[in-house]
Amino acid sequence: MEVSEQEAGGDLRNEIPEHEQALLNGDHHHNGDDVDGHHNVNDERPVTVGEQVRQESDSAGGAPVLATAHLTMDQSKDFGGGGDESGVGSVTDSSSVASKRNKMGKDDDSDHSDSGWDTDLEIDEKDKIEEYDPTGRKTYKQACLDIGVVPASHFLRHMTTSRVSMKHHGLGPHGAKAIAVALVANTTVLTLDLEDNWVEGDGGVYIADMLKENCYINDLNLAENKIGSRGAKAMGEMLLDNTNLRRVNLSGNEFKDKDANEFTESFKSNYRIKELILSHNEFGEVGGEILGHGIGATESIEHLNLSWNHLRRKGAIAICRGLAENLSIKRLNLSWNGFGNEGALAMAEALKFNSTLQWLDMSNNRVTNEGAFMLAKGVEINDSIKVLKLGQNPITAAGAMAILIAIKNNSNTVLELLDLADITVNKDCVKLLTELKEVRPEFLVAYQSSVGQFEKPPEKEPDPVKMLREFISANNLRVWDLFKTYDKDKSLTVTREEFKKGLVSSGLQMKPHLLNRLVETLDKDGDGEIDYGELKIGHNEMIQAERDERKRQMERVQKNRSNPLYKPVAEQFQDLKPKQVRDSLSPDRLQKLRSTIKPDTTQWTSRGRKADTVSAGIRSLDATVNFTSELEEKYMNEEQWLSKTLGPASRTPSPGGLSTRAPGSRAKSPRSKTPMKSPRTNNLNTTL
Repeated sequence: MEVSEQEAGGDLRNEIPEHEQALLNGDHHHNGDDVDGHHNVNDERPVTVGEQVRQESDSAGGAPVLATAHLTMDQSKDFGGGGDESGVGSVTDSSSVASKRNKMGKDDDSDHSDSGWDTDLEIDEKDKIEEYDPTGRKTYKQACLDIGVVPASHFLRHMTTSRVSMKHHGLGPHGAKAIAVALVANTTVLTLDLEDNWVEGDGGVYIADMLKENCYINDLNLAENKIGSRGAKAMGEMLLDNTNLRRVNLSGNEFKDKDANEFTESFKSNYRIKELILSHNEFGEVGGEILGHGIGATESIEHLNLSWNHLRRKGAIAICRGLAENLSIKRLNLSWNGFGNEGALAMAEALKFNSTLQWLDMSNNRVTNEGAFMLAKGVEINDSIKVLKLGQNPITAAGAMAILIAIKNNSNTVLELLDLADITVNKDCVKLLTELKEVRPEFLVAYQSSVGQFEKPPEKEPDPVKMLREFISANNLRVWDLFKTYDKDKSLTVTREEFKKGLVSSGLQMKPHLLNRLVETLDKDGDGEIDYGELKIGHNEMIQAERDERKRQMERVQKNRSNPLYKPVAEQFQDLKPKQVRDSLSPDRLQKLRSTIKPDTTQWTSRGRKADTVSAGIRSLDATVNFTSELEEKYMNEEQWLSKTLGPASRTPSPGGLSTRAPGSRAKSPRSKTPMKSPRTNNLNTTL
């Protein structure tokens, strides 16, 4: 009986998956078979499994016989039969085929690997994908190979640690590029120190580009690498985007004035960086003006180092102007610049209004005694600074004394260290320092040595007429009321003794010899009696004397405002408004500022005519340059006083092995016993 193809192959298709049926070939007696019954590989098509089943079924009288078909090479591999390279499949019995099919079915069901089976999914060892290297060493080696530099073994050993220090390795721009490539995806390095490697501008660009991608490095030291303007631009752009860096050292990189613009923008927008070092560069007057705007705008930088630049004149003033409004900087290094007395005056104003600065270094800035006097006005009001360094400036005992007096007068000062390195003081300074230490034992002053002392001028006695005027004003009295009290007999005259007794009984505190001078002054005709007319004349003279004194003060203010030191500072500080920083100031400091900024002596011209009201910034500046008579008379001519007090008995070697002559003391002329004039006399009266 003829069996149809569907019936003959029914059981086989139930056992074999459809994708395997398509791979089976049939017809054992197809044209082209050789005598051994193997299929010729040159046949146009392979024998299908259905054809072979029908042929064998006919020969067996209708019973289906299962046998493997001849497979081509590719089909045999797909099926898993392991055909040889000639493409000829082997013939096996039906039980072998069934066992293989069952095994394949179990493998498919269990989803296990096909070990022992050759498939086209397997990859040769030489074609395997290279494993990911989390250390980055392979990336670094490959980058070095591509760039053409020798890998640095020190970097290879430490690139998996938190700190990589590559100081003085001579990397150059190419070596910096290889390191940058390796650190783009690095997650372990937190501190990168590449100081003194001459990476130049290109190397600076490579490092900056890497830091735009790397989000782990928070401490970068790129000092002494001469990255120049090209590197400054790249670093400035990087700081606009990077939010991970906390400390950046870019000292010694030959930055020019124009490069300050790159960092000013980052001052304004970067809120994460805490410390920035820009020392040993070439920022000058213009660069200082640009940086001053950035200092006033930054809200994150706490430590700023601008030492060893060329900041002076308007640049130095702009730095101080920005500091006056800054609310974040705690540590500022301005040493080894050229601030001079202009910068000292501007810094005095900044110290009045700044409430966050705690550490200030102005060493070696050409600040003289005059500048120290001005700076003392800021120290007298400031209540936040703890360390002040003024060493290696041409300051003598007079300037040191002015600073110490300011500290003494400031009851709210927190100053712990005053550094006067290489400055010689005198015994008066040491005495005052001893008094300060009794009140504040933690206060320290570093100075070179102590030589001589001031020859203080005789104390001036107060004017008795002025004292009487102040007494009348303080008690809200009139001259007539005072005289009527003393004139018991209503004669409009009183004797000298009656007048003196009346003043004493009224509560006027005045020494006897001053009372005698007072009645002598009021008794115009010298008859021993004081009549009302004479008292009235004396009162009018007192009023005129006060007007003259006020006029002198006005003239002095106008003179100070025309001073070469005053004008450039006033230009930048005239728009400073204390109310802008009022919230950050303590109540005591606000009270001191109110008492310092007085409008009465600044709103009148030297002729006594009322002028336009000036700003609070100008009035504060007027108070800074208006020195007290004590400082002018006692300490401005200290070289002369020192030369007088240094007698033969006091010429003993100083502790530091210095010369016995006090610094700046004047040599005596052999023809005269008076001191010779020094060519560098520092007299405030000739300057202000």
